[in-house]
Amino acid sequence: MVDRADTLTQTPAPRASWTIALVLAAQAAALAWLMVVPLPSIEAQRLDAQARAEAAGDPGGATLQSLRRAFFLLAADEHLARAAANLADPEHLGQRLPIVLAALLIAGAAVAVGDGTLRLLGLVWGLTPLARWPLAFVSGATLLAALTLGLGRVGGLAPWPVRIGLAGLLLVGVVLWGRDLLRKSPGRPNQPGRPFPIALAVLLAPVLTLMALGAMQPTIEYDALEYHLQGPKEAYEAGRIAFLPHNVYTSMPSAVEMLHLLGMLVLDDWWLGALAGQLLIAAFAPATAALIAATAWRWASGRSAWVAALVYLTTPWVFRLATFPFVEGPLCSYHAALVFVAAMAWTIPRQEEQARRSSACWLLVGLLAGGAMACKYPGLVSAVVPFGLVALADGWRRRSWRLPVAFGLGVVVAVGPWLARNVADTGNPVYPLAYGVFGGSEWDAELDARWQGAHGPRPITAAAFLSSTLDVIGRSDWNSPLYALLVPLALLRRSPKGLILALSAYVLYLFATWFLLTHRLDRFWLPLLPAAAVLAGIGADWTRSRPWPAWMAGVIGLATATNLVFLTTPLCGPTEWTSDLDRLRREAMEMATPSLARLDATLPDGSTTLVVGQAGVFSLRHEIRYNTVFNRERLAGIVAGRSPAEVLDELRRQGITHVYVDWSEVERHRKAGGYGFSPVVTRTLFEGLVSSRVLTPPVPMGPNHLLYRVVEPPAQVPKDAPSS
Repeated sequence: MVDRADTLTQTPAPRASWTIALVLAAQAAALAWLMVVPLPSIEAQRLDAQARAEAAGDPGGATLQSLRRAFFLLAADEHLARAAANLADPEHLGQRLPIVLAALLIAGAAVAVGDGTLRLLGLVWGLTPLARWPLAFVSGATLLAALTLGLGRVGGLAPWPVRIGLAGLLLVGVVLWGRDLLRKSPGRPNQPGRPFPIALAVLLAPVLTLMALGAMQPTIEYDALEYHLQGPKEAYEAGRIAFLPHNVYTSMPSAVEMLHLLGMLVLDDWWLGALAGQLLIAAFAPATAALIAATAWRWASGRSAWVAALVYLTTPWVFRLATFPFVEGPLCSYHAALVFVAAMAWTIPRQEEQARRSSACWLLVGLLAGGAMACKYPGLVSAVVPFGLVALADGWRRRSWRLPVAFGLGVVVAVGPWLARNVADTGNPVYPLAYGVFGGSEWDAELDARWQGAHGPRPITAAAFLSSTLDVIGRSDWNSPLYALLVPLALLRRSPKGLILALSAYVLYLFATWFLLTHRLDRFWLPLLPAAAVLAGIGADWTRSRPWPAWMAGVIGLATATNLVFLTTPLCGPTEWTSDLDRLRREAMEMATPSLARLDATLPDGSTTLVVGQAGVFSLRHEIRYNTVFNRERLAGIVAGRSPAEVLDELRRQGITHVYVDWSEVERHRKAGGYGFSPVVTRTLFEGLVSSRVLTPPVPMGPNHLLYRVVEPPAQVPKDAPSS
């Protein structure tokens, strides 16, 4: 099977002029709204700053203005000049070379593993490079993460074994690829036309370059500092992957975090290794775009393919996620791959000789669906359930039980190791979820209630539904106007109607499950972008009757130009693209949590600090003890049922030399709407520990951040020392 179904790829039918006129009018109105509507996150910041300024008696103190997309075009020269200035310091680019080389080694090993899997399944020769290599990378990353988990569980995390193992995988892949080049392969799939890819490459090369440079900058995002990076750091320092009772987030599937861990091991440096992991996350963006283009190319047209890829890669959300160590960027790759492979499996001819290929395709779909869940638990709802139902439907119509079984096997291979780890650690495969069903060690009803309050579904109201719908359609700060302008037009195209209806239903399903089942964090709806991008590409080519092509070129050009200018601003991602990494490391720590930066600079070598109230601790260089707000409070366990003297003994027994308290975070969690905090931690408790000479009087690290030193034991006088 080739990677383009020519019988389904048709030139759109001519349309009546009145139909085109209605579409143009509707598009003009929608475009005007999308360009002038205030961006909600920036608007919320402005209103909050204004309220705080008015509360402080300074109504003129709020300097933020309402921000609209049109402003980026109106001030394009200013934004682009600032971007050029941020690229004018190339002397520090050499600092990125080890990061790039480490990422290339890991990515190459992942591609080798994934391509080997495609070979074993007999699927590799039915794919063009546009689909083959992204599929190899995405599926290989899943399997490489599972291998890393297994190695970590047996305590095998060490730099040289990992380097040798990755190099060995890459070498095997290179040998196989070289052998393929020496062979003549008949029936090679058709290739997409040349003009569009070259033009697209010229347009997107700067985007991908800035994306890569942005990824190699330290993050200040709290979730990343708390667990996306902190979990791999603790595994790297321990040389093994173990249950962390103080950080519940690290018990979730961590396939993406394994990329950071591999980077740390390859470079033998947890800070630089995290940047290598971020660069690997950025690599998922072009892989996703390629899979989106491959889907549109095969079932619609070449024009649809390249528009779809352009829409996706110039979406500010995609750029933003590529520069942060979150999992949604890779998660989008899995959803793009699922759409492509599931559509390929569904359209395999129902002939006996195609049975093996059909089973192989559904095994790959299961592997990708399990890979999505191995990124984060919501992949169960967004990937495993819907594509499992499609596998069942395909098995029913082909009268083959092997297809859903193959799908299930793929899911087990991808996500099974993560669920088995949790069973071994806590007795709950989806820890900390489903506590009422499975229970779980180091968890209780009170912690579960707090977790559900923070992460459970939000109230369903008409106002919330309308606001969420507008955000997803295009009002969201980092969304692209092109989705709202192009996706509905796909329904006007007569072919491929089956794919269009299936993708439309899938997008609606993802939106509905996000709205109904989650706490509606904005980046949680992003897995619908790949399917929406395919629809946008198809919608852009719904007709070629005049004046549509010229109008469409203008609309795409205007929206893309707006997005490209936005990408160069700090509102979209980090912009210190060529700056000194050592300086960026210091500044990022100061920007994220200034008091922690001062703490790290103050602590003596060899100290061990108990951190209370703060969990975004990845950047700290000194040894610490901490816990997230959803875990049992370490300090509460130390003081419970103990006298001051016993508390002092326990602190010394655990090797704790200092105690740092972030009262700002403690008080924030205790406010209405906060996550709650242990009632044991009070200022009275610390006053008593100071008066009892367990702790020394505190040294301020910030306005509401205090550092205590554990009282040292008295120096022992040698028995033969002369008396005074």
